[in-house]
Amino acid sequence: MTSPHIFVETNFLFGAFRMPSKRHRDASALKARFDADEAKLYVPYLCFQESRHLIAKSLPSNRCADLLEFHRFAAGTGTVKKLLDAATSEVSRTKAVYQRELTDFAAALGDGILHATKEVFDFLESLDLDDDDLKYNDKVILASVLLKAKELRGSGARGLFFASVDKSHLQPTAHRPKMARYYNEAGLVFIPNFVLPEPPETPTRQSNAP
Repeated sequence: MTSPHIFVETNFLFGAFRMPSKRHRDASALKARFDADEAKLYVPYLCFQESRHLIAKSLPSNRCADLLEFHRFAAGTGTVKKLLDAATSEVSRTKAVYQRELTDFAAALGDGILHATKEVFDFLESLDLDDDDLKYNDKVILASVLLKAKELRGSGARGLFFASVDKSHLQPTAHRPKMARYYNEAGLVFIPNFVLPEPPETPTRQSNAP
């Protein structure tokens, strides 16, 4: 069975590499499929920069002050102390390792990293979308994804998906026929989550033997 080609962006990295207790379950499951060599992932390099910023911004800067306050209120029982220690440890570990984990993941992707090359910017300049309210970074991400997907389709690849949980403005719809045309030309299917659709079952041939 051919491994699917899955394009992801910032929300996947944020969901898979932020504090463990807050990670997106389906993003983690998709990363596990990549780690097991069951899926090929493609990520615009710009998304790594955005994710580093978002993860750093999401980490508590006051070392769990709300838990410390609760700890004082609860008079320091053993259970509360363990909860506090675990929460503080999780924040500290994430601060220490998330940048290295993102770097290691980028290295594992290899040519799955989509750099903003001249070809990407040339394609970006030619993009004719249905509206012009996309932020510049989203346009760069879209151009990178569409260009690579079209290249893969031209080489015979099938099973091309763009998985995103909060980028509905990048989703082709009946109200965005121009965007839908770009997706169709690239053979790319947008899925508003990190769970791939099940492939259609191949009907079994019935024997004509008596």
